[in-house]
Amino acid sequence: MAMMQLLLRPLPPPAPAAPPRDAGQVVLVVRDLVVTTLIGIYDYEHVKPQRLRLNLELAMAPSDTAPWTYADLVTTARRIVTEGHTNLLECLAERLATALLSPNRALTALIRLEKLDAFEECEAVGVEIVRSA
Repeated sequence: MAMMQLLLRPLPPPAPAAPPRDAGQVVLVVRDLVVTTLIGIYDYEHVKPQRLRLNLELAMAPSDTAPWTYADLVTTARRIVTEGHTNLLECLAERLATALLSPNRALTALIRLEKLDAFEECEAVGVEIVRSA
């Protein structure tokens, strides 16, 4: 009788929590912005654009002298996502965080990026990060 060996894997880390919010804090939200861009490590992903869904939450700095507007946020996100090929969603999310955060403008950002057409059997695959200025 053969013994079955259990494969033990560590539990995945928990999903990042939403940025902490204080009473009176303003959080700009962009929901379900769909952008077509070149992303991925496979050869075909270097030539065939894919749809990405972006969800952004940006907690504004209280002393913000040049606040983000919805239009600024959408335009900046669209520009960063479409400015050339990116290998990994994780790298693209970090670039977005770097562009959006500053101590005098935005304190925290939640960025969720999802490939909508990667697998037929699921709606989307993606990454979510939370960063602070």
